[in-house]
Amino acid sequence: MKSSDLTGKVHLLLTKSKLPDEWRDNGAQPLRNVFEDAGYKTELTLCDNPDVIKEQISTSCAPGDIVAVGGGDGTINAVLDTVISQKVVLIPVPLGTANDFARTLTLPDDLIDAARASIHGQIRMLDIGSVNDKSFVNAASIGVPADARKRINPDLKRTLGAISYAVANWQSWHEMDPLDLTITCGEDDPQAMKLRQVTITNGRYFGGGLRPSETKSPEDGLLHMFAIRDSVDTLSGLDIAAELLFGSVDDSSYATSIQCDTIKVDGEDGAPILADGEIIGKLPAKFAIRAAVLPVFAPNSFVDEVINDGEAKTTTLPQQNEINDVMRDTIDFAVRLEAIYPVAQNSALKSLCHDAAGHLRSHARQLELGVRPFGINAASPDPDLQNLEELRDKVMGWLLGNADTRLANGLKARADTLTTEIHAITLDNQPTEVSRALDGLATEMVDFSKTLDRIAKDL
Repeated sequence: MKSSDLTGKVHLLLTKSKLPDEWRDNGAQPLRNVFEDAGYKTELTLCDNPDVIKEQISTSCAPGDIVAVGGGDGTINAVLDTVISQKVVLIPVPLGTANDFARTLTLPDDLIDAARASIHGQIRMLDIGSVNDKSFVNAASIGVPADARKRINPDLKRTLGAISYAVANWQSWHEMDPLDLTITCGEDDPQAMKLRQVTITNGRYFGGGLRPSETKSPEDGLLHMFAIRDSVDTLSGLDIAAELLFGSVDDSSYATSIQCDTIKVDGEDGAPILADGEIIGKLPAKFAIRAAVLPVFAPNSFVDEVINDGEAKTTTLPQQNEINDVMRDTIDFAVRLEAIYPVAQNSALKSLCHDAAGHLRSHARQLELGVRPFGINAASPDPDLQNLEELRDKVMGWLLGNADTRLANGLKARADTLTTEIHAITLDNQPTEVSRALDGLATEMVDFSKTLDRIAKDL
């Protein structure tokens, strides 16, 4: 689908129960203004649930219309096939708890900023995963995550949001028996494994900001799978959680990681399959990728081409993808430092986390200002991600006497990754403001690593 296929109409389909209170009184006018100011005729419909949203798309939308769907990842999952079949273009309005699909698209967590970044972006055709012919956009899991979904206390979910998922996962990890499964990747020979968890991802994020692979993209035509073996004990499980939070599990000694276009999972017939936060099927399962089928209006921070005043231009920021990674991971690192600060025991480590988080946010802001003339919008993690990480870090602190050491090791790994990303950018090719911001960030990371090394010796 191309921009020339658009009709010039936006349908705002927002989940009523998730709408900000002030928008209930003004008809979400601030959000409507974003699309109307961009030249689109905009209609608003408040919907009780995803089924109503699907009905609206099927009955009220024409091919080439834009549908701005307000809800969480479960809502996006529910409308995928309808969006594709009706040939409309999707814009996610992140109103959910995790918003992993919005995070994959590098959308800011502020609703107005997210809408503005999307409508001034570009149409992209994204991949969709499927399991037993049912679609998912982020990830599907078997084992602990699926078992945990059944354990979530509805009252706890209403009051604590994403934290309720961590509590349920913790219970499942301790109480659920490992699964005897046979995994077949593409045309490879089947592998019999005893596993605690299998997660197959299409998007870059799942589970409220967890990132299984540094390179996964919803445009690469592949599924990424990681499997946690039954031999992984509780302490090693915490290491995997740290890898997911601070990097990826691609090189983990605790998880098996593969990429294919089809994956079969046999054994344990009837075991539930969790996809985008909802139970959508059971084993046995066949996973496949539907390449380039979902039309999405993605922000310029997600794509290479800069859009200005409605016309595509060939001028791009040198190494724009690499700069996008640095912008995202700098804020991501700051959030993690802020989450660790209240649970760290060592005073020097607490001070480093507090000061470095502020410095990183300052450098990120300078970099954002430097790339803004190129139409790039900086992404922000969802606020619930911080709450979820705090709980996990507290659990680590409750269980381990050397929690500070483990936290410091995780920070070191994440700092090294961000430093490598910065050094991969040739500063001489960048505009002055961008080069200055990146140079300042590089210096900050050198100072951070030196201070962390000194603290680690005393832990």
